[in-house]
Amino acid sequence: MNKKQNWMFLFLLTIFIVIVRLPGLDEPLDNDSGANAFFSRQMLRGEILYDKYHPTHHLPGIYYTFVAAFKLFGDTPIAPKLFLLPWMLLCAWLVYRMGQLYLNDLSGILGAVFFILVSSQVSMKGTTAEMEQFANLPLTAGVFLSISLLRSRAQAWKYIWVGLIGAICMLYKVTFIAPLAVVGLAIFAMAWMERGKITFLKTAIPPLAWMFIGFVIPVAAVGYYFASLGLWERFILVFRIGFAYVQTSNSMFPYLPPPFGFPLVWMAVSNVALLMFGLIGVYRCARHSFPLHGIEPLTNFMLSLWFVISFAEAGLRGGGWEHYALLVVPPLSLMGAYEISVAYKRWKIQGSEKKARIGVSIMTALVVLIFVVLDYDFYSHYVAYKLGSISRDDFILGYTGTSGTGPHALNAEKIGYYIQAHTTPDDLIYLATPYVQSYYYADRNPPVDMIWPVYLFVTGSGERIFDPRVQYIVFDPEKEGRPRWLIDGLKRYFYLETMFGDQEIYHRISQ
Repeated sequence: MNKKQNWMFLFLLTIFIVIVRLPGLDEPLDNDSGANAFFSRQMLRGEILYDKYHPTHHLPGIYYTFVAAFKLFGDTPIAPKLFLLPWMLLCAWLVYRMGQLYLNDLSGILGAVFFILVSSQVSMKGTTAEMEQFANLPLTAGVFLSISLLRSRAQAWKYIWVGLIGAICMLYKVTFIAPLAVVGLAIFAMAWMERGKITFLKTAIPPLAWMFIGFVIPVAAVGYYFASLGLWERFILVFRIGFAYVQTSNSMFPYLPPPFGFPLVWMAVSNVALLMFGLIGVYRCARHSFPLHGIEPLTNFMLSLWFVISFAEAGLRGGGWEHYALLVVPPLSLMGAYEISVAYKRWKIQGSEKKARIGVSIMTALVVLIFVVLDYDFYSHYVAYKLGSISRDDFILGYTGTSGTGPHALNAEKIGYYIQAHTTPDDLIYLATPYVQSYYYADRNPPVDMIWPVYLFVTGSGERIFDPRVQYIVFDPEKEGRPRWLIDGLKRYFYLETMFGDQEIYHRISQ
């Protein structure tokens, strides 16, 4: 494709991504995005991250991203979702360019389209503003840059940019290591390829050293910033909690072998056609990598590594939540598209152009059809809502959401607005429920520094939630159980005022 066609495709991608993601703008925030919004609002108001309120195992990247969204679009639930649109567009464009430059035009075109579709599926929390959606851009950019530098035999100092991008990825989550791992292993592979011409040390050490410098500078700056504010212990608490979180067996699928079991199963649930095409495609790509003689095999090696490492990243963390699999969508989309392009060439040689086009159309249609079938209720109810046939509540309640989305998110939004209407800004609330987005919607603060109930006891006793300034406690008995200390405290200080769905709303007894 020439430059004019590239610009036209970028324009079409922009229209496509707006159409696909438009309904998500009317959804309430999911629980993770709501928590990110709460912390980011505190930062906008002058609070320092990790000080008064601690986000448990998360590094600062996602919170500064939400702050930027709020500064750009205002402190509204729609802001991070609007901010995500250009991020996803750029990521889709990078997938397209990687396919175009390193595989073929068809791989790039289909890869970009598949990325937009599959990363927007309701079953993967794709309509939300989850951290993985934002992190996919620097992860993909880092791999793209790594391949470009190695293919062009760039000067060693230029690898400082790979280190910088790798640091940005890890400031979203410490396990987001794809660019660093891909380029590091590829540099060793290149050193092995050239072992007879240049010594290993001269080939591998300079780019790795510059990459390390690029990585250390932003990471050290972040550490120094929080240490200078006296928050070093609070900052490194992220890693202690994070290590325990990765080791937890509290998973949606505890029987699946880590790290690949969960992302493979979840991708099969979300789009089995793309998964199958992608697995075959990465097999072909990896097979073309060996023997490692020349830049093209090395490129195929790096693309294959990106695929494998992304699946490992998605499966290494505890919990096993569906949105973790969003990390695998960029490389999976590219490899799935690559397999379709290979099939097209093979059928064209063995049969005819017409038969090849029909075959490719069927393979592409399978990926699209699965998306349409799984997300039909979501889009059909949205259209009915926009046409005035149903209410917004009916739209949200009309499709099966995932953890913290759909009806759960709508219920949390209503609870937040209810509490806001019945309290003053100085009142405190506590959410003994995983649907913590109510803090953001109520615009009220908790009495403790950890807003997730599972981490309540990390920095103090549970009885802190009965602070006299706490006017409301939202209790989810199904999710949190009925611990004796909590039930006794509720009976002593609160009464059951109302219920929203399965959430019990307790109001402080007047003195």
